[in-house]
Amino acid sequence: ESFRLGSPYSVLVGVVMRSDGMIDGVSLGRTTVGGLDATESIARLYESLGRNDIQFLMIDGCIISWYNIIDLEELARKLDIPILCLAFEEPEGDVINALRKLFPDDSDIRIALYEKLGKPKEILLPGNVRLYARFVNIDYRTARTLIKKFLKEGKRPEPIRIARLIANAVLNYGIIIQRT
Repeated sequence: ESFRLGSPYSVLVGVVMRSDGMIDGVSLGRTTVGGLDATESIARLYESLGRNDIQFLMIDGCIISWYNIIDLEELARKLDIPILCLAFEEPEGDVINALRKLFPDDSDIRIALYEKLGKPKEILLPGNVRLYARFVNIDYRTARTLIKKFLKEGKRPEPIRIARLIANAVLNYGIIIQRT
């Protein structure tokens, strides 16, 4: 996912990666910056792949596109696969007060979605790598194993790292096109 404040939409990218590390599919989508449509947008992105062999979904953050909060339980229900939502820094700040301040008209909806996420679980990986995960339809041990399997270097598993690179390139391309 990649966005710029002031833009109406952010770029979403889904990368299908096989267990051997080969990329087997890519999908592009969008969601509203500061909106409430992240869950539906990710479901559409997944469905646009037209695949029935995807084993799980790994997402870079549960709060994307400037406080567009993903409903992990709803997404897992719609897609009927395990969902892992990863954060690469220790959560900080008062999200609830930020939601009240920034979104006074719908802060109750956003706060309910945020509280529904629950606290992230810290996952310690080899090399003293720490990340924070929320997950649905999967247990801690399996989530850790999957993250570890797709982690090549740094903190971000390869599908997330590659999706971010593509999203940034697409966003920057769109900005360049708009300027010319």
